[in-house]
Order: sequence, then C-alpha cells, then structure tokens
Amino acid sequence: MQPENSQLKWFAARMIKEKSYVLKYLDTRSVEHAGIEDLKTLLFIHTTTSNIRFISSELYDRVLFYRNADRSDFEPVPDRVMKTFMLMAPYHDEPVMYLAVDDPHFFDGPRKRIKSGVFAGCEGVIKRIKGNRRLIVRISDRAAIATPYIPHELLEDVQ
Repeated sequence: MQPENSQLKWFAARMIKEKSYVLKYLDTRSVEHAGIEDLKTLLFIHTTTSNIRFISSELYDRVLFYRNADRSDFEPVPDRVMKTFMLMAPYHDEPVMYLAVDDPHFFDGPRKRIKSGVFAGCEGVIKRIKGNRRLIVRISDRAAIATPYIPHELLEDVQ
C-alpha cells in the first residue's frame, strides 16, 4: 500500500484571479485538473497531498483550496463522488442544473444509482425539481449538480 502522501486524490479549489496563469502552471507541471464550464471559478486538481501543499504555497494568492472542517489540512474529494460529478458535468446539451449547496432540502434522502443510459453509474439523492425527478450529486460544500429527468426504472438503491 502506498503512503498517504503519495496517493493521487482529487482536491477542490476556487480560483480567485488569473485563471489562465493557474491552468498554465498546472499544465507545465503535468498536473491533471478539471473544471466545469458553467462553474468557471471551481477547479479540481488530481495530485498527492504533499504536492497539493506545494501547489497551494505557489498559488496562494490566486487559488483558495478547500480544507477540512477544522481547517488543519486540505480535504480530498472522494473518488466515487468525483467520478459521478465528472460523468455529469460534460453534458451541456442536456438540461443539467448547477445548484446552490446551501439548501439542505436538496441533499436529504436515500441514495440512488442510475443503472443505464448516459449517466449510468452516477450516484446521489433523488429530488423533484420543477416537477421532474432528478439525481443530485453534491461535492461536500463546494458544488452540486442535478441530472435531467430520470425515470424510476433506471434507478437502484445504493447500499
């Protein structure tokens, strides 16, 4: 098993200025990153804990990295949540919605998984929004995304 500091993890950050500089910095160091067109300041970085500390010190005035509750260290985004989020994010032609994460109504309820279709494998909570049943995926207190209408037959419970 790899030491904690050498395992690749996803970390969330908010770009506060000079987005092109930040992206070029990551690209020149071959650091994998992902952004979402509709959430222009939100950035996900795939690297080790020790490298995220270094990156944070280099980009301290351009990027705010999300930390754990006691602010003692950077909080990684769980792989299963990141996978689901990344599956959903590219579908600009579908009516995907980005939600405010400060409304707890959207995040209560049993967890479900989509069995087939474009969003197969995505996990989250089912809620009705504007009359349609949608799967909502939340990344802690950073971002939330809702799928278009999902028929009940395509859903299964997550244990």
